[in-house]
Amino acid sequence: MTEPARCANCGSPAPPASAPDSENPLRSLRAELRRIREIAEARQVSRTVQGAEQHLAEQRIADLTREVAELRATVARLRGSAAAPGLVRSR
Repeated sequence: MTEPARCANCGSPAPPASAPDSENPLRSLRAELRRIREIAEARQVSRTVQGAEQHLAEQRIADLTREVAELRATVARLRGSAAAPGLVRSR
């Protein structure tokens, strides 16, 4: 005869899996715990994705800010060279 299944936490004999929920109250509790874990994992994934998206957005803003600064420096340099002697400044 095979040995009955035991609870993984306390080692007590577990009711047969085919028993109705009224005879196996642990089954509904385990199902509820599984659902809670799934919800918690989904929330954690959502937070991780949101954090990554925010990081990418911040990085993009920093890249664009640097590019704008470079363009401003280029424009200033070009305007400065246009003011050099012998060149006519257009208005």
